[in-house]
Amino acid sequence: MKQHTLAVLALIAVSACHELAAAEASGSDSSSETPNIVVIFIDDMGFADPSCFGNPLIQTPNIDKLAADGIKLTNFYVNSPICSASRVALTTGQYQGRWKIHSYLNTRAGNANRGMADYLDPSAPTTAKKLKAAGYATAHFGKWHMGGGRDVDDAPLPQAYGFDESLVSFEGLGDRIIENNPNAIERARALGRGKIIPCERWERMQIQTDRTINFIRRHHDRPFYVRLFPNDVHDAHVPLPGSADKFKSVSDDPYVRDFFAVLEAMDEHIGRVVAAIDELNLGNKTLILFTSDNGPTDWPRKYKTGPPAGFTGPYRGRKWSLFEGGIRMPFIARWTGTIPAGIEDTTSVVAAIDLSPTLCRFAGVPVENHLDGLDRGDVLLGHPAPRGKPVFWQYGHPHAILKGGKPEHQSPTFAMRDGRWKFLVNPDGSEAQLFDLEADEGETTNLLSVQPERAAAMARQIAAWADDVGFAFDDQAPLTAPVPTIAILASNQLLRFVSHGVKDDSGSLQLDGKSWLDLPAFRAPKVAGGRSLQIKGTIHSRSPSGVILAHGDSRAGYSVYLDEGYLCFAACVGEERTEVRSSAAIAGPTPFEANWNPKGEMFLKVNGKLVGKAEAGILPREPGDSIQVGADLAQPVGTYTAPNHYTGTIEDLTFKYPNGT
Repeated sequence: MKQHTLAVLALIAVSACHELAAAEASGSDSSSETPNIVVIFIDDMGFADPSCFGNPLIQTPNIDKLAADGIKLTNFYVNSPICSASRVALTTGQYQGRWKIHSYLNTRAGNANRGMADYLDPSAPTTAKKLKAAGYATAHFGKWHMGGGRDVDDAPLPQAYGFDESLVSFEGLGDRIIENNPNAIERARALGRGKIIPCERWERMQIQTDRTINFIRRHHDRPFYVRLFPNDVHDAHVPLPGSADKFKSVSDDPYVRDFFAVLEAMDEHIGRVVAAIDELNLGNKTLILFTSDNGPTDWPRKYKTGPPAGFTGPYRGRKWSLFEGGIRMPFIARWTGTIPAGIEDTTSVVAAIDLSPTLCRFAGVPVENHLDGLDRGDVLLGHPAPRGKPVFWQYGHPHAILKGGKPEHQSPTFAMRDGRWKFLVNPDGSEAQLFDLEADEGETTNLLSVQPERAAAMARQIAAWADDVGFAFDDQAPLTAPVPTIAILASNQLLRFVSHGVKDDSGSLQLDGKSWLDLPAFRAPKVAGGRSLQIKGTIHSRSPSGVILAHGDSRAGYSVYLDEGYLCFAACVGEERTEVRSSAAIAGPTPFEANWNPKGEMFLKVNGKLVGKAEAGILPREPGDSIQVGADLAQPVGTYTAPNHYTGTIEDLTFKYPNGT
């Protein structure tokens, strides 16, 4: 009997060695069980919002404990600085541009204006589909924003993407949580397609967390994949009444105090999820991932009362920026007993598109060859490794206009990271910037002139990637460094005009008859198709004639200008010019307002009074060139000879264009 027992033990030992060797040979992880998977994807959380990543003002003890029990990555990137696009990349393992989702999903018209789909194609590969086919129970609770909502009522439900259960909020269909106000509830019910659950904003994450915990408890005896996507940290921040009072000693700004309150509540709910997993003794069977979809919000208006809420640590830029603060996110992975506790990887580059193949690897599920993401499971298990391919980004015109609230936060349209090097550039080669992130994590020193060959090689790689994904990029354009710009407010966004000798004194543009501003055509907001347009400011001219602003030419365009002291507003549609002219010559500082409404009607106000109106019609196509302030450098729009420079000041110049263009 003893010999038989020894023989069985020996056989077991040999078998175990063979299994271990096979596992090592296949490159799989050492865990013998298929893990449960929990993905927590925060909305608008900055890199340094958790205290374990550097929050200087408040603590996030539950997130910190999650990090202490697992691994922190400090070179983790999402694939877009805006919500819908970032979520598509995470969900599919592919660059979001392949599915025509380049920015946030809006109304049907807003999506069409930017060449975007109305929702993620249900044929897209998703982690949930693959895990469901492998026997996982799957669920999504929280923000969706990959289709459905506003006026889009035909988007597929989350079930079409592989989720057995779902409860979404804001942008999505199916059962959903809706802000408790009559208008929001009425709009949601008009779309149908699911149960509508009204709630106060501060109740959202509690409901989402309760559903997540309930799902975990119901499926504790089989593999499960659940996504918790809170959106409370996204503005507007509406905490439980009274909960922000404790932060009065931390900040004088009520907006920031509200942010701290919702951040603290979110941390508590994350702690509830982890506690439930541990109470069920599932810690060693469950991989928990924690990160954010993009950097913290960066509306220009917030800088009037103080900096916006949210921290990016040492990184430049915030939401809507391809600088590090917009795309480098906090990342934590915990898998008790499999991922070593309390480690930090400061070198390995991992992207959100890598998570799908990585999770499938841990689940023993094959993935398609055409995914853009790479299996980075070894990095999560505590083995630092370089990424085998660069990571690429595209964000900006013609698919997005939302930009950072400070000029220095606004990035070029394309970016690429390869090892320690990061390169950013516009599709016309302008604003080319090369950074060594290991030596310059704040992206302060442009090495374009020092290493032009490296920059040129990276530009060629971006061009090839853009061609593959379907973005326009001029691979023949010379690379040029950033030049001085002046930011002008347009529909709550800052448009950065290239300055050709213009002086800017706190919103007062000083033009000397030779200077002008120029906004590149690829950044110009769209105005064709009946979109509204408003131009406002105060002029004090030292010459009777000169162009204040011009966009386009005699075939398609608009212009505001002085003609022998008379203020004029001209529009050209189909090579026909329509002009509105002030009834008298102006003198001294003069406020003006020029409007072109969706019906094709033009209005001109001087000193707050309507001085003229006309029927110009609707532009059938976009003006073909840049927007100039202080001159008209192309074929003239108005009744003048180009360039017709302006001499004097233009104060508080602002534009309004329709949202979603």
